[in-house]
Amino acid sequence: MVGPAAARAQFGLVTLPLNDPAYVQLAALERAGCAPARVSVVRPYEVRLIRAALIAARTQRGCAGVILDALAARFAPTRADAGKGVRVGGAATVQATALHNGTFLPLWENIRPAAEGDPAAVGLLHGRVTWGDSDRVAIVGDGYAESNVRNDPTVRARPFRTGSGNTSGVVDFSEAYATARAGVFSFTLGRGDEAWLGSGTESMVLSANGPPIDRVAAEFHTAHFEGRAIFGALDDVVMDSAQDSLSSTIGPQRYYRYIAGHELTWRPSNIAEVTIGETALLSRGVQTVDLNFVNPFLPYVITQHDTGQAGSQVLDNLMAFAAIRLRAGRVTGAAELLIDDIQIDAASRLKTPDQLGYDLTLSMPVPVPMPSTLSLEYERMDSYTYQRQYYTAVYENYDQPLGSQLGPDADYGHVEADAFPRSWLRVAAGLGFWRRGLQRIYERPAQMATGHADAPFPTSAPGQPVQEAALGDASVQYLNAILPITASVQVARIRDANNLPVPTTNYAQLQLTATYALHYP
Repeated sequence: MVGPAAARAQFGLVTLPLNDPAYVQLAALERAGCAPARVSVVRPYEVRLIRAALIAARTQRGCAGVILDALAARFAPTRADAGKGVRVGGAATVQATALHNGTFLPLWENIRPAAEGDPAAVGLLHGRVTWGDSDRVAIVGDGYAESNVRNDPTVRARPFRTGSGNTSGVVDFSEAYATARAGVFSFTLGRGDEAWLGSGTESMVLSANGPPIDRVAAEFHTAHFEGRAIFGALDDVVMDSAQDSLSSTIGPQRYYRYIAGHELTWRPSNIAEVTIGETALLSRGVQTVDLNFVNPFLPYVITQHDTGQAGSQVLDNLMAFAAIRLRAGRVTGAAELLIDDIQIDAASRLKTPDQLGYDLTLSMPVPVPMPSTLSLEYERMDSYTYQRQYYTAVYENYDQPLGSQLGPDADYGHVEADAFPRSWLRVAAGLGFWRRGLQRIYERPAQMATGHADAPFPTSAPGQPVQEAALGDASVQYLNAILPITASVQVARIRDANNLPVPTTNYAQLQLTATYALHYP
C-alpha cells in the first residue's frame, strides 16, 4: 500500500474532477461535523475554494486529524501555482467488472442481462493541458479515449469509426473551458460537469450522472453567500410518430434544448445553510439561443413573463428547489426539496398529482479510535417528477437524468458506515432498500401527470407490480492522488424485476478500478 507522494494542486481557478479522491476525504470531514469542509453546494470544486476551506478548517478544533492534515499537505500552494504557466498531464485507468445474473446499475435503467452491463475490462486514457495565471485566469482542455462505452452514461460522443465500421470506444473531451475571476465574481465558458446540492455526482436538482454540459456560467463567493447561474446546451430531440404521440401525418420535428439555472446560498454561521434556486429546461423548434435567458441576474420565472416571450415557454420544464442544512454539535442534518409541479387549488388536485422530490440525510461521527462516521439517507421522487407530455421537455440529457439517479417514481433508503484506518484508506459498507414503479426517464412516448391524481406511489397496474429490492454495498478505497484504487461490491435482491411478476433474484457487481495519474489533474 506504499504509493507515490500526493501530487500538488494547481492554479486556483481549475476545477477538480468529480472522481478525484479529495471529494471522498472532504465528505468524510463534513460528515464528522467539520463545517468548513463543506466547500460549496456546487460541484466540481475550484482548487482555490478547497484551499480556503482547508485554511478555515484548521482553525476549528473539531476538524483536526489525519484526514485534514493529508488534504492540507496536498493542496498547499506552491510558488508555481502563484505564477503564470502551462501544466501538462495525463491519467490511465483500468476497470475490471464481474456481474452475477445481470446488472441493476445505474438505478434509472431497467434490470438488464450482463451483456448490457459494464464490460469485463475497460481502459481509459486522459490527456490534460492547463494554462493558468494564479487565481485570475485558467484554460483547461481534457481529452480522453475509452475502449468500451457500454453502460457508461457520461459519454456523449458517437463510437469511434474505423475503415471496417464502428468500434465500441470513443474519443472526446470531458472538459474544455476557460474561466476568469474579478474580485468575488468568476465567469466560465465551455464544457464541464454540473452537480448542485446532493453529494458526489448525485443530485435531485442538477446531477453529473450524465454527460458534461457545454455552458456559460457566472458565480460569486463571499463570507456568507454564494451563487451560481448557468445557461447550457443539451442534446437535440427529434419527435416522430414512431416513438412519440404524434399523428402519422406529421413529419419528424427537431427540437433544440437548453438548460438554465440559478442558485443562491446563505450561510449565516457554521450552524446553518439555506439554499434556494431554479432550473428550467427550454425546448425550441429553431436553433436560436434566447439571450434574455442567459442573463445570470434574471430568474427564469421573471423572464418567462416578458411579453416578448409569449408562447415560447409552452414546452419548457421549470423546477424550483430549496434546501436547509443544520448542525447540532457534530451531528449534521439536511433536507432538500424539489418542486417540479404543485397543485394549489382543490380542482387541480382532482386531476393532477403533485410532482415533488425530497432527500433527507443525517450524519454523525462514531466514537471509535479512528475517524469513522454513520450516515442515513431517504430519497423519494414522485411518480411523474421530471416527466412531461412530450419528450422534448423531459428532464434528461442524452436519455440520462439531469436530476436524481432514481429517475421518477421511486424511493431509496440507505444507511452507511465508513472508517479511515489511515488518511488514505477508506473502508465502507451500507444497507438499503429501493422501490420503483412503472415510469422511466427515457420512456417514449413520454408520460404526463394530468389524469393520474389517484395513482398509487410507486405506480403499478394489473400484472405490473411495484419492483422492490434490498441493497447492500461494501468498498475499500486507496485515496492516493497519483494512484487511486477502489474495490467495491454491490448486491441486490430484487422482487418483480422491471415491474413484472417474476421470481425474486439475486444480483451482484464486483468492480476494481485503478488509475495512474501523472501531473493530473
